Amino acid sequence: MPVLSRLVVLPLVLALVGSAGPVLAQSADFTAFRAACADGGTFLLGEAPEGKDVGPLIEALCPCLETGFGDFSQAEVDALEADLRTGSTDEAQAAYPAYEQLQAKATGVLGVCLSSPEVVEAARQQGL
Repeated sequence: MPVLSRLVVLPLVLALVGSAGPVLAQSADFTAFRAACADGGTFLLGEAPEGKDVGPLIEALCPCLETGFGDFSQAEVDALEADLRTGSTDEAQAAYPAYEQLQAKATGVLGVCLSSPEVVEAARQQGL
């Protein structure tokens, strides 16, 4: 194929591929989730033993959760944020129809994060 023909065909192929190519999903916005997670220690960890600071543990846990939830939809992240913010699943269950499946996925991520080296070390340092 002559060079000139390739120069004409290449932009045409790129235009067709670009217009018919897959649309990449937009990442969920975690702004509200981050704030709720920072205040969600009791919901995530239960009551802390008297005199124990779970702040460092939450500081290690929340970024792990955000990473683990990275492929979740905005609706899923919003439902999980509602759980953290209210300390109850009622609002999330009402707003998200497949809440039980979401809860199972989120529980799996939480389990992985709770056993991550950063979270385990933070718990150890706090005597938890």
